[in-house]
Amino acid sequence: MFFWIHDGRILPNPPATYADRVHKIHPGGKSSPVSGKEEDNSPPPTTSFLHRSPGDVYKESAGQTEKPVYFLHEIMSKPAYSLPSSETISYCLDFMLEKGIRHLPITDDLGALVGFVSDRDILEKSKSYERDWPISDIMTKRVLVGSPGSEIRGVTKVLLEERIGCIPVVDDDNHPIGMITRSDLLRLLLKYPNLNIIA
Repeated sequence: MFFWIHDGRILPNPPATYADRVHKIHPGGKSSPVSGKEEDNSPPPTTSFLHRSPGDVYKESAGQTEKPVYFLHEIMSKPAYSLPSSETISYCLDFMLEKGIRHLPITDDLGALVGFVSDRDILEKSKSYERDWPISDIMTKRVLVGSPGSEIRGVTKVLLEERIGCIPVVDDDNHPIGMITRSDLLRLLLKYPNLNIIA
């Protein structure tokens, strides 16, 4: 589930996502819906990789991934570093450099998300703003966020359609608990090249 937060308030009309049946990936690139019973027609594994035929090894590597689907809470970067909106522009930039991050959720006094800022935002906007001004003066107040149980296929679709590079993940109280970026999705694809990201 994805939704917009604007200045700390949840907005109506979230981005359109879809609910689909989870598909498993089979050799040859074909997919089929998951059924209640799984058929296992693969030959029993032998004790050594070296004693298996190349055909069996290829079939196994081209088979389904370790899991048919992944969720945000499984691949998100955590912890989610955040700072209150009262912090200065200069302090936020120093904090991001110290932590080695490019995106920073901004919260209110209770820790709920009220904005978002990137290192690019700070570097571009700080030219016309005093660096000792609060970060709330330059932060983006309309932020697209995701819930921990969202499927990564929905994340990929939203990232592409909204043309954004990352999404903060929030809990039920809108407190940032993680971040999902394009890099996180690419790392997952490198680990499981047969993963069916977009159905």
